[in-house]
Amino acid sequence: MKRRLLYGVFLAVLVLGAVLLRPASTLVQALRHDAHDLPTDAPGYANDVSRLNQTRVQAIVPVAADSARAVAQLQHLLIEARQRKLPVSIAGARHSMGGHTIAPGGIQVDMRPFRHMRLDTATGTLTVGAGALWSDVIPYLNRYGRAIHTMQSDNAFSVGGSLSVNCHGWQHNAPPIAATVQSFQLLLANGTVVRCSRQQHAELFGLALGGYGLFGIILNVELRTVPNEVYAYRRVLVAAADYTTAYRQHVDRNPRARMVYGRLNVSAERFLQDASLNYFEFRRPAAPGLALEAPALAAVKRAVFLGSKEDDYGKALRWNAEQLFSRLTVGTEVARNQIMNESPALYLNQSARRTDVLHEYFIPRRQFAGFVRRLQAIVPRHHLNLLNVTIRNVYPDQDALLRYADEEMFAFVMFFDQPVDAAADQRMAALTRELIDAADQLGGTYYLPYRLHASAEQFRRA
Repeated sequence: MKRRLLYGVFLAVLVLGAVLLRPASTLVQALRHDAHDLPTDAPGYANDVSRLNQTRVQAIVPVAADSARAVAQLQHLLIEARQRKLPVSIAGARHSMGGHTIAPGGIQVDMRPFRHMRLDTATGTLTVGAGALWSDVIPYLNRYGRAIHTMQSDNAFSVGGSLSVNCHGWQHNAPPIAATVQSFQLLLANGTVVRCSRQQHAELFGLALGGYGLFGIILNVELRTVPNEVYAYRRVLVAAADYTTAYRQHVDRNPRARMVYGRLNVSAERFLQDASLNYFEFRRPAAPGLALEAPALAAVKRAVFLGSKEDDYGKALRWNAEQLFSRLTVGTEVARNQIMNESPALYLNQSARRTDVLHEYFIPRRQFAGFVRRLQAIVPRHHLNLLNVTIRNVYPDQDALLRYADEEMFAFVMFFDQPVDAAADQRMAALTRELIDAADQLGGTYYLPYRLHASAEQFRRA
C-alpha cells in the first residue's frame, strides 16, 4: 500500500512537472530574449517611439519651465524660424508615430520641462502645463482626492500631446478628452497668445484639439477633473460576435459602471472568436491621498506578454493566464487613480531589432461583428505578429474639427510586434491600407497618431 502511494505521488509530480514545464520554459525564454539595447537618437536627428522615423532636424529646443520665460523663448524662436523659413514642430513624450512631432529640417520644441500644475479645489479645475506627463498629474491630483476624467490607458503621455491627438481611453460612454477641456492658451505662429474655449476663439479651440500641433503651441490647459473613487472589478467572457450585446447588458444598463475595456483572443486556434468584457463598478469615494501602489507581479506580467511574441503557444498561454488572473481578481477593489497610473513599461519593446506598431480603428456599434469578421479574414493573410486587440467605447465628439467619432464608436486598438527594417514596414503598410478600407466601408474611421501608411485618398475619405 505504501509503495503504491509513493508511486502515485511520483506520477503526480511527473504529470505536474510536465504540465508546468512548457509554460515555465516559455516565460524563461521570453525574459532571456528581453534585450535592453535601445539606441539613442543620433546628434542632429529626431525620432518617434517607433524608431522607424529618424529625421534630420536643425535643432531640438527644450522649453523653459517658467511660464513667462517659456512664452518669451518660444516667441523669439518663432521669429527666428520665420526669418530662416524653418518649420517648427512640437513634441512631448513622442509617443505619436509617423513623424507628427517632427518636421524635416526644422526646429523641434521639447515641451516636457513645461509641467507646472495648480488645482482649484473649489471647482475641481486643473491648470497644467502642456509638457506635464499623466504620471506627474495623477499623483498630484491623488493628494486632493481628484482624478483625470479622460486619458489613455497608460500614464506615459504628455498633456499637450494627448490634446493634440484628442485621446480617449477606458472611460466608457464618453467623448474624447476634448470634452473635458475648459480652455487652453495657444501660442500662434505670429507670436500672439490667445485663450481658446467654446466661447473665445471657438474655431481655434476645435482646430487645435486633435490638430497635431498644426495651429499653434498649446501652453496651459484647464481640465475638468472628477472625484477619485474606489471600484470593484468585474469580468464577462463572451463570444466576440456577442460583445455589444454583453456591453449593453453589463455596461449601458449599469449606472455603477465607471471604466471599461475589452480584449480579443489573438491565438491562431481561436483567432478573434473570444472576447472578455472587463469593467469597474463604483463602490465608494476614495479618501484623499490614498496610496498609489507599484504594479503587482510586474516581472511575471512582462514575461507573459513577451512570451506571446515568440509563437502561438505563447499567445494562447497569455490569453489563458489573463482569464485565470481575471477570475481570481473578480470583486477586487481598486481606486480609479491606481487603474490610470499604469506605465507602458510592462509591454513596450526594449530591443533595437524590433519595435511596437499600433493601429486603431473606430467602428459604429452596428458594424462591430462585421469588422471582427473582416479582421479575421485580412490580418492572417499578411503574416504579421499581432499581439493584442483592446476594445474601447467612445461617444460622439462635439468639439474637434478633425474628429474620429461622429457617432458612438467601438475602437479596436491593435498592437503588433515588427522587425525594424524596410520590408516589414512595407508589409505593415499593406495591411494598414486594407484595414482602413475595411473600416471605411463599414462607416468607420482610423486614428492618425500612428504610422503614416494611409494613402492621401484614404485620408480624404475618412
